[in-house]
Amino acid sequence: MLFGLFNKLLGKAMNKELIELLEKVASVPDFYGIEFKSINETNALGDNALHCVCVWGDLEAAKLLVENGIKINQLGEGSLAPLNMALDFGHAELAEYLISQGADTSVIGAEFKFDSEKSKKHLQGMSGEIEKLEEQVKNKCGSA
Repeated sequence: MLFGLFNKLLGKAMNKELIELLEKVASVPDFYGIEFKSINETNALGDNALHCVCVWGDLEAAKLLVENGIKINQLGEGSLAPLNMALDFGHAELAEYLISQGADTSVIGAEFKFDSEKSKKHLQGMSGEIEKLEEQVKNKCGSA
């Protein structure tokens, strides 16, 4: 179903594995409401799908994203890059892979930079998603 939609939106053929990965990332709460019109879509905090798979420690997913042109040095939440996520979550092999693919090593040891505006926007969006889910539950289950 979404395979055709992704092909149309991206203007090129995407393999099923990549589409399934992007759907999995889109199902993560931090990526609420994201429609992957391109592989480089970001959430309200600036994270792309590579940030997400680096938290998971999924080397194969990271390879799939990099091979398909994801921005390897995208700065996301706290001005941190995917390499920071891999290192912060203890995924050394994944970090080594990112470096071998051109990840900027100058971000190693970077401190988290809180951005109140991005955070506020992100939390407001998540609140809206929670309200939608509550309404769906109410409609399907009735009120308690």
